[in-house]
Amino acid sequence: MSEAHADTFSPKNITVLVGLLLVAVIIGEVLIGPHSDEPAMAQPMDTREDIAMRLKPVISLDEMRSNMTVASAAGDSADKSPEQLYQAACLACHNTGAAGAPKIGDAAGWKPRIAKGLDALVSSALIGIGAMPPRGGSQYSDDQIRSVVEYILAESR
Repeated sequence: MSEAHADTFSPKNITVLVGLLLVAVIIGEVLIGPHSDEPAMAQPMDTREDIAMRLKPVISLDEMRSNMTVASAAGDSADKSPEQLYQAACLACHNTGAAGAPKIGDAAGWKPRIAKGLDALVSSALIGIGAMPPRGGSQYSDDQIRSVVEYILAESR
């Protein structure tokens, strides 16, 4: 064994290395380790029902189609109030915030949209924006869409 190799693994060097390792472990436990005196508890596993509920779509295509059918029935939607129109076509997304839809009643979420003006909001509702389909997936007339947008804005200020 060469003299340089013997100096590398001398008892003094090994003692220093072990000391540095010990200091690193202590610092790691103090700075990075758990800060609670209580032992960490295992998180309960979600049940299949919990997982299925979170994965369930907010609204299915069949539900959207049935809303469209109900709304397009002759004279059916003509007699409905803006609130009833909202509940038939807009509620699923604008009550839950699905796909980034601003929630009804959330003044902060609607503020930048209101700043664009009513006509811009009605236009966006008519042609669709983001994940929202044209006319919100309904067969409402332009006037009905405008009344629903006005209703949403009145509820969100």
